[in-house]
Amino acid sequence: MQLRQSKSIRHAVATVTAAVLGSAPGTRAEPNKFEGSLLLYSERDRVQAAEGVIGFTLPVKGERVIGLKLTFDGLTGPSPNGASPSRRIQTFTGASGGNTLTAPAGEIPLDNSFRDTRYAVDASLVQPLGRTTAASFGGHYSSEHDYAAFGFSTGLTQDLFRKNTTIGLSAAFSHDLISAEGGAPVPLSAMPPPGEGEDEPEHEEEGNEGDDDHEGTDDQRNKNVFDAVASLTQIVDRYTIVRVNYSFSHSSGYLNDPYKILSVVQDQHGDEPGEPVQYLYESRPESRDKQAVFAEVRRYLGGNTLDVSYRFFWDDWGITSRTADMTYRQQLGGGQSLKPHVRWYRQTAADFYRQFLIDGQPLPGHASADYRLGAFDAYTFGLQYTLPVGERIHLSLTGEYYLQRGKRGPPEAFGSLRDLDLFPDLDALMFRLGFTSEF
Repeated sequence: MQLRQSKSIRHAVATVTAAVLGSAPGTRAEPNKFEGSLLLYSERDRVQAAEGVIGFTLPVKGERVIGLKLTFDGLTGPSPNGASPSRRIQTFTGASGGNTLTAPAGEIPLDNSFRDTRYAVDASLVQPLGRTTAASFGGHYSSEHDYAAFGFSTGLTQDLFRKNTTIGLSAAFSHDLISAEGGAPVPLSAMPPPGEGEDEPEHEEEGNEGDDDHEGTDDQRNKNVFDAVASLTQIVDRYTIVRVNYSFSHSSGYLNDPYKILSVVQDQHGDEPGEPVQYLYESRPESRDKQAVFAEVRRYLGGNTLDVSYRFFWDDWGITSRTADMTYRQQLGGGQSLKPHVRWYRQTAADFYRQFLIDGQPLPGHASADYRLGAFDAYTFGLQYTLPVGERIHLSLTGEYYLQRGKRGPPEAFGSLRDLDLFPDLDALMFRLGFTSEF
């Protein structure tokens, strides 16, 4: 899991939602259920997060099932701003233009001014259309101080061959509003030097020409996201279920992170090769198509359950990724269980990913130093313990460790950059307390 600014949690949640979207319409929601969870997430020397979720599903007239979920989370702590490390102390202008941030010599610059909270509401309805067909409908809204999103989803499932096979098709649309602190900077424009905080950074103009005092909604940027998933679930035998799906996602509009920058460094013939001379705001394409193929096998093994899955992802930004995931649910008696979890993830870099730019060379059309767009491997190791409390109440406690590793010194590094860690390891701990009650 990766967290950077509050939008990073959105990206993580969106990833989980995309995976669930492929299976949810094909799985009847369990009626009369209340669920809650508390998540604590902590990166070493970086972002800290807490998230609370409560939700319920209830049957209503005509075998319909309605669901409601409320989410509240808070984030704080430093995160990389995209600049490369230097042998000297570095000072940056803050997002609002009125404060400064300082990075020690030899370390990746971190933005430690981040604080944010978010709340979200999700509602759903599952409507049977016959003995073997069901439709689902959903709505979503979330808000934080510089970001808001609202959207809707729908899906249709059909059972075949005496309900041994289920096919599904689902789609979702989201409209996001980005209101960056200080306004949205012009892509690849220079960050103003510290001490010029009262001079607003150069912004993109979007309407209101001639009005120099536009603020708030006048500086909003928009993003639209469309997702579609086709799924197939097959009962192979009494002990085995196989699920496969294909997902497609199209994003358009403002896809930059307005708080991310890149370092422009001296070339190899300068007095201090590899040292920064200025910082530019990142630039990403205004559209992105993502595709993924996912396969999962669940096998019942003498009272225990093995779940193995594999996902292959690719997009038109040049990123490909592979994910292998495995859990094993071990029954302990009395309704108790242990579920170890292992996950491996490998990602290639986006075509426009640059850890730095070189002074004097022509600027590319797009460039970003956001480590989430770089090449890296990630590993997750976890364990969940489930305990029944009463006849229909279950508590669960999950602990997971996450490790992310990229290239510390890429081949293109030169000068002082050769001796600095350009992609330090990221590790994090996550604990989740869950509560489920059927009534």
